[in-house]
Amino acid sequence: METINLDRQELNIVGSLIDLALDLSEGDDIRASLTRVQSFIKLTGSPDKPQPAKASENTEPAGVLSKNDAAIIRYAINVYEMIRRGRYESLKEKYGIDIMDDLDKTWVKRAEEMIPDELYGAGYMKRLSKSLKGTKVPARKLYIADLHFFHDGLCRRMDHRPFKDHYEMNPELIRIWNENVTKKDEVYILGDFSIAKGKSTNEVLEQLAGKKYLIIGNHDRYLEDKDFDPSLFEWIRPYAEIGDNGRRVILSHYPIFCYNGQYRKKPDGTPITYMLYGHVHNTHDEKLVNQFIDITKNTKVLSKGVEEPEPIPCNMINCFCMFSDYVPLTLDEWILVDAKRRRELQLL
Repeated sequence: METINLDRQELNIVGSLIDLALDLSEGDDIRASLTRVQSFIKLTGSPDKPQPAKASENTEPAGVLSKNDAAIIRYAINVYEMIRRGRYESLKEKYGIDIMDDLDKTWVKRAEEMIPDELYGAGYMKRLSKSLKGTKVPARKLYIADLHFFHDGLCRRMDHRPFKDHYEMNPELIRIWNENVTKKDEVYILGDFSIAKGKSTNEVLEQLAGKKYLIIGNHDRYLEDKDFDPSLFEWIRPYAEIGDNGRRVILSHYPIFCYNGQYRKKPDGTPITYMLYGHVHNTHDEKLVNQFIDITKNTKVLSKGVEEPEPIPCNMINCFCMFSDYVPLTLDEWILVDAKRRRELQLL
C-alpha cells in the first residue's frame, strides 16, 4: 500500500486540524473519514499541543498514513486556513460551514491558539500541504460511472452535457481522464463506459491511462462485439467487492439498497462498507434513491449488543461522472463530493 510518512510534530499538527474540522463539519460521511484519520493519529502521535520545531529535534517518521487519507487531511488544512485568513464566505460556499454569525469569533481564537504564530508564520502549513501532494503520485483506487463515450443524445437531453456531440465530448473526457489518472492507478468503471461498437471502444480505452476494471452496465453492448478486445480491462464483472484502505467497497452499476456489509462499522462508529453505484445519473431515479437513503438513515433499530436503537447505516454514493466533472476520484474524494452534494440538496 502506498503511504506517506509524518514526523511526530506533523502528526500533532494534523491531529489538531482534524479535531477542528470534526467540530465544524456536519456531514456523516465527512465526519466518518475525519474520525478514521483521527483514530490513527491518536494511536500513533503524541497528544501534546504542537510546538515550534527546534533545529536539533528528531524528525524521524512517527506514523504512516495512506495516501488515500491525504484528501481528508487537505480538507482539514483548507478549513483551518480559511478560518485563519478570515475567508468565512469561501468556507461557507465551498464546505457548507457557516461561522459568520459567530460574533465572538470563537473559532478564530481557537485556530490562532491551536498552532503558535511562530510555527504558522514559518510556512510550516504550506510545507505540510505540499508534502501531502507529493512529487510522485502513488497508485490509487479511483471510481467513476456512466461516462457514455459516443453518446450524442446525452449532450442534448437528460444529462445536457456541455458538448455539441461526441466528437467534441470524447476528446475532452479523454483529456480530463489523463490529466488526473496515472499509469499506476486502478480505475473502477461502474458501467456504461461506451455505447459504440467494439473497435471504436478499443480505440478510446487504448488512450486512457491506468489499469481499468469494468463493472458491466446496461449500455456496455460492445462486450458482445467480436472486435472488442477484453484484455484492455484487467477484469470485467457484473458485480464486485474490493478492499480500499481498510474499508469494503461494493461495486455495482445499479444501486443496491440492502448491500452486503451495510451494518458493519468499527467500534468508534466509523463505516466499514460503502456501496458505489451509477446508472441513475442525476435523474428522478436518483432523487428516489436519495429519499431511500434519508429514510434509512433516519430509521433506528435495536442491534445485538446495543442498549439503545441506532440509525441504520447507509453509505451509498452515486459516482456519476458529472458529479466529479468527469474526473475519476478516490473513495475519500467521493465521500466529500457526495456530502457536499447532499448538503446542497437539503438547501433546495
